[in-house]
Amino acid sequence: MPIPETSVRRPVTVLVAALAVTIFGLLAARRLAVDLLPDLSYPTVTVETEYPDAAPVSVEQFVTRPVEEAVGVIPGVREMRSVSRAGRS
Repeated sequence: MPIPETSVRRPVTVLVAALAVTIFGLLAARRLAVDLLPDLSYPTVTVETEYPDAAPVSVEQFVTRPVEEAVGVIPGVREMRSVSRAGRS
């Protein structure tokens, strides 16, 4: 039987079927998890130090290297980058 003919002959059955599909669809849609902004966390730590009026070589030798050695032994550290500039590390 074609759909239009069934709809005309059995309107109550088609109405109940349409309501059942709508209700089950709404129930499923309410349980569907929608996460528009997923949790993104980048585990990074920034360490900045100041050594006023010092040359970049002195900052690297007296500040950056000791800090790198202290941070490098922490478990879970995968990557470490450092920059030494005049008076800052």
